[in-house]
Amino acid sequence: MTRLGHLRVFNFITLVLFLLSCYFCVQGDSGDDKRRTAVVAVASDDFDDGERKGDEEDASVEEEFDPEDHEVFMPTDKWQTIKAGQAIPAGLHVQMNLQTGEKMAKLMEGDDGRKYVKKTAAADEDRKAEDESDQFSHQELKKALKNFKANQDDVKSPEEMDKIREKFRSAEELKKDLDEMELNIETDTQIMKRLIDQYQRDDASMDERTSALYDLEFYVHQIDNARDLISIGGFDLIIKALNDSKAIIRKEAAFVLGSAVQSNPKVQVEAIERGAIQKLLHLMSSSQPVDVRKKAMYGISSLIRHFPFAQQKFLHLGGLDSFLGLFKESETNIVPLQVKAVTLLHDLIVEQKLIAEESVATDENTKQQIIQYQQVKLIPEMMKQGWCEIIPSLLQVPEHDVREKVLLAMQLLLNECQMNYHKDKQLIGRLSILKSEYDQHAQEELLEGQGVEDYFSHLSRLVRDIMSQLTLSP
Repeated sequence: MTRLGHLRVFNFITLVLFLLSCYFCVQGDSGDDKRRTAVVAVASDDFDDGERKGDEEDASVEEEFDPEDHEVFMPTDKWQTIKAGQAIPAGLHVQMNLQTGEKMAKLMEGDDGRKYVKKTAAADEDRKAEDESDQFSHQELKKALKNFKANQDDVKSPEEMDKIREKFRSAEELKKDLDEMELNIETDTQIMKRLIDQYQRDDASMDERTSALYDLEFYVHQIDNARDLISIGGFDLIIKALNDSKAIIRKEAAFVLGSAVQSNPKVQVEAIERGAIQKLLHLMSSSQPVDVRKKAMYGISSLIRHFPFAQQKFLHLGGLDSFLGLFKESETNIVPLQVKAVTLLHDLIVEQKLIAEESVATDENTKQQIIQYQQVKLIPEMMKQGWCEIIPSLLQVPEHDVREKVLLAMQLLLNECQMNYHKDKQLIGRLSILKSEYDQHAQEELLEGQGVEDYFSHLSRLVRDIMSQLTLSP
């Protein structure tokens, strides 16, 4: 028989004994002073909790009590009264007075009660820890909620409530005011159309036209807005403005164009079809103000990056010649344009080399890109024009960031320019000076940064790498 079966038999025998005890007590006792009692035994907790689960779920509590409000029952070999709601350990001898309802319990015969002493001590410690904490018992919380009353300061009289309402406006009044204001939230496309209308207005002042282009540049940075600019006729307006008689308009138009085509293939194609490259190259000529030429360089850079067809157009229309012309000018304010030209050429070469490394193309788009980049003869054209001598000339510039861009371009073109570098004694001497300078800066940088390499260490490695590949002593 299973343990569950034993438990059921035990419970049945207990019930029979209880009924027999009640019967004999009623039949055998006489007189009003006699007590009617029943004696039962509480089953031990040796059985698993899972086997008693069904019986426990049927139990009910007739009176509301909080177990925290009663001390733990400590059984002895003498009968003790069990207080209402007081929990008792399992395995005790229990009796109940059927007339008064009084319940009493004691240890079973042969039980020394040691296990109950341990359990009671542990329970007392838990209760003591709870009493010392700042928590409230369930009963205390019930009493506090029962006795809770709102403070008089929390209750406002009708007169006071009216005064408070007078300080604020009703929802109906607010709604009416908003309707009267006729608030109209414009979309980006609507704003761009309004700016175009402002630019095209016959009586628009120069400031209004310039302001319209300036604000338009802000919106066309977003890819969708730049595409919408085409559909609403604004893109043709910008292309036309590149030829405006006013330099400020040409400058702002080139700025808008550069921002619209940047990383936006659809708009890049539209710009190529409308002859944007030729117009921007015209703005790069020496007859244009420097600030116009800078925006034109920005427009060219944005238009031909990652667009091999545009790069081919750039070479075909004499873009490299236009860049070369910058190095024939001696004005110091042209140096930033020269650096931008070298940086752009460096980046275009990197594009080509990265595509060339993808020898195994898996998708059709990549295959087409490889073919298109192979048709861009940028490096051969640079070699014809003598860029191996032109690029190192910028090492004379004192700014370290300019030198960095020049050194990166030189490193990239080492295979093509190695013979030219060997012949240039002035260049070799300049590299030696830079090596000593950046070695010293790198050492100071390491000491200040507690062993962390930084900018000058990077420049020092660049110079050393170029010199080592030129078979010079590092």
